[in-house]
Amino acid sequence: MALAFRPLVLLLAVVVIHQLPRSARAGDPDILTDYVLPRGADPAQINGSFFTYTRLVSGLAGDTAAKFTVSKATAAEFPALLGQSVSYAALVYGPGTVNPPHIHPRASELLVVVQGPLVVGLVDSARGGAVHTAALETGDVFVFPKGMVHFQLNNGTTAARAFSAFGSASPGTTSLPAALFETGIDDAVLEKSFHTDKATVEELKHDLREAPGPAPEPTPANSAAALAVGGSALLPRLAAALLCVGAAFSLVV
Repeated sequence: MALAFRPLVLLLAVVVIHQLPRSARAGDPDILTDYVLPRGADPAQINGSFFTYTRLVSGLAGDTAAKFTVSKATAAEFPALLGQSVSYAALVYGPGTVNPPHIHPRASELLVVVQGPLVVGLVDSARGGAVHTAALETGDVFVFPKGMVHFQLNNGTTAARAFSAFGSASPGTTSLPAALFETGIDDAVLEKSFHTDKATVEELKHDLREAPGPAPEPTPANSAAALAVGGSALLPRLAAALLCVGAAFSLVV
């Protein structure tokens, strides 16, 4: 009877695992050495410089006053991170700029604000797509779980700055606006997915192709309500963005 019972237990285990909330499960593999040498590297030539990266902050664009800029230190830029399951990014948000909804398929993200304020948010797949937002100040820390749609918005009057640590040497970034409207997905698919018409889809594609213009007029930084929801002028765009996030999230998961 014990032998007959074992297949039933295995079947139940498979069913339970399958019914767990859907989430990203990708991650860096464990390595069998302390660190990974780039192909062709001479171990005898490894010194402190190999473990040092100096371009995280200097890699930011010089003119960051009116745009969102990010500088990364992943395995692609910093080979010493290979196999270490960590990476970093420096982020600068000009007044009124946004880091659009995106996901990191291979890593959670721990963001610390070094110059605020900064509004952040994520889409909670375990709560039916609820959007959780927070108005962060200098020194605040926020975690974005692996694979979850999230964004950041500077709704203040001055530049905001943050650093993000990732639980992968190659976290990956999939921007939802770009993935949906700049990758050649057929218009008919987008029309049906967003319950809209061809003209609207084409307008969205055109807007994304346009060169970035001046940053939107920021709302007063001392208004807690404005920080929480982005200000009344941004409400129509925020509602449309969240609709896109909800529909996009159903596609990516």
